[in-house]
Amino acid sequence: MRKGLVISLIVLIGLFIAADRVGLMVAQDEIAKDVASQYQLDHKPKVTIKNFPFLTQAINGTYDEIDVNVGDLTQRGVKLTNTTVTLKGVKAPLSDAVKGDSSNMIADSAVATATVGYSDVDKEAPTGTKVSAKGSALQIRGPVTVLGVSRTVTATVTVQPAGRKVRVLPQTVNAGGTTLPVALVQQAFSFTMPVNGLPLGTRISDVQVEPDGLRVSTAAEHVKLSSLNQR
Repeated sequence: MRKGLVISLIVLIGLFIAADRVGLMVAQDEIAKDVASQYQLDHKPKVTIKNFPFLTQAINGTYDEIDVNVGDLTQRGVKLTNTTVTLKGVKAPLSDAVKGDSSNMIADSAVATATVGYSDVDKEAPTGTKVSAKGSALQIRGPVTVLGVSRTVTATVTVQPAGRKVRVLPQTVNAGGTTLPVALVQQAFSFTMPVNGLPLGTRISDVQVEPDGLRVSTAAEHVKLSSLNQR
């Protein structure tokens, strides 16, 4: 009899795990469809609901972490690549999670990260300049007129978060091996770039220089999943 109880227990555990995994896959797939519809994507993002078991979280209506790998998308003419969103402390009724209805899903915190390519950064940079990465630094190359003489210079710049924008400021200036005072190009090479398509209520928390573009991270609290694509 004891052996029969052990076997029955093992079977029940197996059924619970199977049901948990099936419920998890259904919820992830439905949320992915909903996000794809919101963003008007031509592909479904990869959605991962973290931690086990899923059913316990679903019954409680609170999920520790939901990761959404959106991939590439275009927002207001700007292409964002390798876009990811991490939601923590997501609250949603069980029925909404199963149906993939995100209208009532609210996250305690949300961190979104995406790369803005340098071709799009160039559109916001001063006319005639070119933005590129040099290692972990960002540089701008373009013409500057000093005392009536036009010269092509290269400025190493810093990038700083500025609300929902990125501020670019020159730090050092080089013209054919000659170092020039930063003040000569301060106005010409300084600019602020808005990052379109940020989730509603988010602010840029970090900007990193990468070979293919600026990796921008945003953070927000008490975010509705349905607002992630609002501008």
